[in-house]
Amino acid sequence: MTGRGLGASIAAQPRTLTKGSRLEARLSGLAAAVDAARGRIDDDLLDDVQASAARATGRLQLSAAHTVVAIAGSTGSGKSSIFNALAGATISASGAQRPTTSTAKALLWSDDDLGEMLEWLGVRPDDQYRRSGLDSAPAKSRLPEGLVLLDLPDHDSIEVAHHREAHRMVELADLLIWVVDPQKYADAAIHRQFLRPLAGHRAVTLVVLNHIDTVPEERRTGMLRDLRKLLVADGIRDPRVLATSAREGIGMDDLRTAIRRRVEEKQNSALRVEADIRAAASRVEEASGDAPTSVPDVWIADLERRIGEAAGVTALAEETRRAARAEAARRTSLLGGGTRTPVGDGQRSLGAIDRRAADTAVRSLVDNVCRDLAPAWADPVRTAATARLGETDDRLDAELAALRFELRPPGWLPLLGPARAVAALGTVATAGWLGVAATSGAALAVPVVAGALVVLLGIAVLVMGRSAVDRYAAAEAGLVEDECRRVIDRVVRGQVLAPMRTELASYARFRRDLSAAKA
Repeated sequence: MTGRGLGASIAAQPRTLTKGSRLEARLSGLAAAVDAARGRIDDDLLDDVQASAARATGRLQLSAAHTVVAIAGSTGSGKSSIFNALAGATISASGAQRPTTSTAKALLWSDDDLGEMLEWLGVRPDDQYRRSGLDSAPAKSRLPEGLVLLDLPDHDSIEVAHHREAHRMVELADLLIWVVDPQKYADAAIHRQFLRPLAGHRAVTLVVLNHIDTVPEERRTGMLRDLRKLLVADGIRDPRVLATSAREGIGMDDLRTAIRRRVEEKQNSALRVEADIRAAASRVEEASGDAPTSVPDVWIADLERRIGEAAGVTALAEETRRAARAEAARRTSLLGGGTRTPVGDGQRSLGAIDRRAADTAVRSLVDNVCRDLAPAWADPVRTAATARLGETDDRLDAELAALRFELRPPGWLPLLGPARAVAALGTVATAGWLGVAATSGAALAVPVVAGALVVLLGIAVLVMGRSAVDRYAAAEAGLVEDECRRVIDRVVRGQVLAPMRTELASYARFRRDLSAAKA
């Protein structure tokens, strides 16, 4: 199946797919994600995913009142014996000469017309058996109304056609009963090829350990525990496992009960479709990678900081700080003037941006964004961000070189000089007063207190003045940094981030569609 068939099949509105339903949202999300991924990830994978979704849609167009239960297993596992035991009659051949089942056999426990479903399943008329032909079956073998029970060919058959038929039916059944035997239940091929890929289908999968009568009773519990561990390792959470012997009748009542319960719930077709959609979406997600759909603010801040360093912003800010302190010293001198002083030629250093360092900073950001993206998604993002690096550097050169900075000392700054002079004179005068009082033998209490107050006042003037000058110098340096970073921010967002976000917006829509499919 190629491209556009999935959307068309969804538009057909299957009988069990109501407008605005959860299934409809999942199928629509998967269709949109596949369309968005075309040309970006492997077409064969996308075709396979679309085929899976089309099967799901096809099942939804059929009866929801009937449940297709498939019995699958390897050669010699006894699945046909289980099928016959459930039916209460010998329908499917079984025996030591393998393979005995070449096509799927269907037992129809319903009087309804199931022609459309059987045609969809591909079950030949000669392989269809209705319950009306099983009137002689014992009452305990009666099965739930609406059951379509399939006996599949051996999935490990040496006959390729048998293997393909089994695989095809596994993809179509609503409920899967996997039959394993004590000799081959740990066979890596069974787990790798069949059970592990169905890890997300736990709700519609039941594993049966058959021929349990051949295992000594004291070993049965340990064997079942071992099988469960293998299934958990396959990714099947809380697997459902039953032990049976079709020949001795062990566990068959439990198996009938499990089947009856699931068929009477009439939810298996929807559960299977949901599991198929989630599995298909997971395959697309694995192929496309998982990365941020936006650029984190902390990464942007780091990029702008590094470009600022490449442009010499930090050096210019420090130069401005020193110039501001020098200007403050000049203006607080009683001999200084009051004119504004330009920073000098410091701003020209911004016009000689280190292009290599700036380009490396951009590429580092892009590497972080694309680190977990598949190349088909990462390459457009990378191209969008780096295709115009030369133009970006030119813009930074021009706009930063156009900045002009001028020191603007506050009006109170010239007052610091006289204040310091007054404090110094006060200290000298108080010291003289204290000296005269000591020489003349006068009382020292008042001069000492006055002297202490004057000294404290002088210290306060000096500390407050230095603090005020530091704040002024920091403000001037901060103004330079802010102006430069505003320019850098504007250029970077326009030349680098905006093109990246355009590509990431496409990826974000793709991820939202995948999330809808997996919800």
